[in-house]
Amino acid sequence: MRLRHALAFVIVALLAFPRVVLAENAAIVTRVQGKAEAVEAAGSRPLSVGDPIRRGDRLRTGGGARLEVRFADGMDLTLSDGAEMVVSEFDWAPAMSQGKAELALAQGSFLLESGKVGKLPDHPLLVKTPLASVGIRGTKFWGGPLDAPMSILLLEGGIIVTNRAGSVELNEPGAGTSIDAAGGAPAAPSFWGEERIQKAFATVTFGK
Repeated sequence: MRLRHALAFVIVALLAFPRVVLAENAAIVTRVQGKAEAVEAAGSRPLSVGDPIRRGDRLRTGGGARLEVRFADGMDLTLSDGAEMVVSEFDWAPAMSQGKAELALAQGSFLLESGKVGKLPDHPLLVKTPLASVGIRGTKFWGGPLDAPMSILLLEGGIIVTNRAGSVELNEPGAGTSIDAAGGAPAAPSFWGEERIQKAFATVTFGK
């Protein structure tokens, strides 16, 4: 009898305090150019418009390819060709306005516009790159190798670029930072010229 009561209590507690989840799918493919795939434990699958993206998927694009996905909270992610990024974590519970997301870039460039998770008060959206992590405060930004192994350009909102060697805050659109080598600190913020900005955008722009 006591066991039944204990089980009933656990079930009620779980119903009252649901885990922050988005079922199985975190996002869907909204646009694709060339070859793109999602790699998971069971193997890889080619990606087409409308295909689901799941937590844990490793997104890969081929030469000349582009991939755009939209997450359940409205976050948009675009990957360049030769890119690889893991959806390490994505949870979103709209009824409770709670969630958490983490993306991990292995190579290539990306453009990210945060959704509702990135605008939560505790800023639970993080993008990791090989040379630094980017903490996001409801924003739009570009990242990838550009005249340096890793560069970050802020387009809207604010971000903090951090690694073991230092931290830089970007809060003015058009400002960027770069990391010249592994172990190096993010450079002081500077405004990029039009030519450099166009070079960054070209890496994530779809062909006509």
